[in-house]
Amino acid sequence: MELKVGLAPMAGYTDSAFRTLAFEWGADFAFSEMVSAKGFLMNSQKTEELLPQPHERNVAVQIFGSEPSELSEAARILSEKYKWIDLNAGCPVRKVVKKGAGGALLKDLRHFRYIVRELRKSVSGKFSVKTRLGWEKNEVEEIYRILVEEGVDEVFIHTRTVVQGFTGKAEWKALSVLEKRVPTFVSGDVFTPEDAKRALEESGCDGLLVARGAIGRPWIFKQIKDFLRSGKYSEPSREEILRTFERHLELLIKTKGERKAVVEMRKFLAGYTKDLKGARRFREKIMKIEDVQSLKEMFYNFIKEV
Repeated sequence: MELKVGLAPMAGYTDSAFRTLAFEWGADFAFSEMVSAKGFLMNSQKTEELLPQPHERNVAVQIFGSEPSELSEAARILSEKYKWIDLNAGCPVRKVVKKGAGGALLKDLRHFRYIVRELRKSVSGKFSVKTRLGWEKNEVEEIYRILVEEGVDEVFIHTRTVVQGFTGKAEWKALSVLEKRVPTFVSGDVFTPEDAKRALEESGCDGLLVARGAIGRPWIFKQIKDFLRSGKYSEPSREEILRTFERHLELLIKTKGERKAVVEMRKFLAGYTKDLKGARRFREKIMKIEDVQSLKEMFYNFIKEV
């Protein structure tokens, strides 16, 4: 299997604008933001907006929930339209876990197996699961065995437990014990091309996901591929940073309108200005900007001056 690098699902970040940008910079695949099975079945407009656009390819619809019947019904309907359904069995966010969804599915592995089995029956196309090492201890061998035995097509593993959230360090080596019987991807703490190389070597996985390391830095996909291929990569030029920023803004305006686009861009600014002199002061100033033209001008002037 050819090594693949994808954009991990992140609520509030991986919308169609950011996914498009990631693909333009070399990502092989991406995920929708988390889609609630219950919300989808209730025809929630908010949930509908999270689904991939008709033109998007290689984007998994990631669903979450706790009720097997709701999950499998949502998966069945969604897989009539989308070729790839992914189950979230790893999200550590309290409001998700409190409802017995996301990472909470790993509390009871027998019940987890039942959910995966029901979903496999309901999904006509590709079915994958994104998970973690375990609820509060490392049970990755058992989790992986369940997924393989129940016919999952691909497995994505964030190498922390659910209880850890994003604290401590990702344990890429924890996946080296798995006999990779389906395409298996490592996730967690991939912030640089060097991290990507080490994560792949230590885990023995077929590919990897980039999450927080891609926020405001979509060029990381090209950098990782360059580094894995030749041992070298380059930082983006000022022109490339400006062009990417403007492209991101343009995509957001198209899907969310000007006002919302300006607000949405704020959470990506830390990435776009990372390691640049005076970035913190600049970010404080730009957070007050509310119109597109001023945002563009301020960003352009800052990047040109740095």
